[in-house]
Amino acid sequence: MWFPPALFDLPDIAPVTLPEADRPSWLFWILMGPCASGWLVAYGLAIYRAKLDKRVGIPVFVVEVNLAWEFTLSLILDQADVQRPINLSWFLVDCFILRQTLRYGWKDYPSMSRRTFRWMVFGVIAWSAVFHIMTTYELKDATGIYTGTGLNVFLSLSFIFMLARRGSSLGQSMYVALAKGIGSFFAGWTVLVMYPGHHLFIFLFLTVWTIDATYCVLLYRKVREEGRSPWAWNRGPAEVPDDPGVLTAVR
Repeated sequence: MWFPPALFDLPDIAPVTLPEADRPSWLFWILMGPCASGWLVAYGLAIYRAKLDKRVGIPVFVVEVNLAWEFTLSLILDQADVQRPINLSWFLVDCFILRQTLRYGWKDYPSMSRRTFRWMVFGVIAWSAVFHIMTTYELKDATGIYTGTGLNVFLSLSFIFMLARRGSSLGQSMYVALAKGIGSFFAGWTVLVMYPGHHLFIFLFLTVWTIDATYCVLLYRKVREEGRSPWAWNRGPAEVPDDPGVLTAVR
């Protein structure tokens, strides 16, 4: 049977096997510094926002998968020495977010009992940890780039889904969105400098940047629709009639 010729030929050498590009250490830190700081700021602001609104500031499933990634790549797997302290700092802050998730996260799943919700949280963490270990081992991904980049796409999409699910700005703020966007922007450039010939990373980070920008626009419009300033630091929680948390609006 005749078939038309393929449009693209597979490479003789799989890009995943190519070594990391040579680059000066100062260039790495110029890019990785804002990435690590941006994420830490986003985590801290999300914790603060969750305390005000009594709703988690990071999507529930992302908290679980992300915490498992940080845990395995800082304490379980043999990873690049320069990356492990950064992952550990993220993990320690993420533990506070996990605590808030166990306390407030069930409100996003009102049909689920709190006990079932807790089992789900720890079950996803356990499964994700095994997945990250197996994938990193299979690819010999010493920097966690492949799982981390894929996780970033999932994270960015989850923020939009969280906004749509809640139908309000509960637990969310422009400052978290911007800090997350800055962290992901510099994460992308860090990866592209380390692995310039990996077209998959170019595609994935263009996707992340586009989704992050879209979320910022959608969140800005939602807060304005609620009649409040998107830049108000201590704005109260939005009024949601069917919210299981029974929050009172503060305008």
